[in-house]
Amino acid sequence: MLPVQTQLVDGTQALDAQERALQFIEQAGFSKVIGYAKKPSAGPTANEASLEDVPIGSQPPPLSLIALAVGTDTGATIHLQHQAGKSLGFQGEAFVSSQLKLVLGFR
Repeated sequence: MLPVQTQLVDGTQALDAQERALQFIEQAGFSKVIGYAKKPSAGPTANEASLEDVPIGSQPPPLSLIALAVGTDTGATIHLQHQAGKSLGFQGEAFVSSQLKLVLGFR
């Protein structure tokens, strides 16, 4: 198992800004996001990304985030993404534009 690190992300940002931030973190840190969730102990709207190191040159495909209302059945969304050739990498409750959402990460 490769080492896991964490990185805080501002949950006041819109989803697209968080997606870009996570993509930058992956590229700059030679890592991939394997988990994403709220981290209230770090601030009222803080999110925390769990990152796994990847070898240089083995960066994963670009990350795509989808935000749904908390409690939403994710089956249809996951199915549509699978049909588009993407796999679910993680899902968790996280802040998007300061609102709690269920965030799914696909590649």
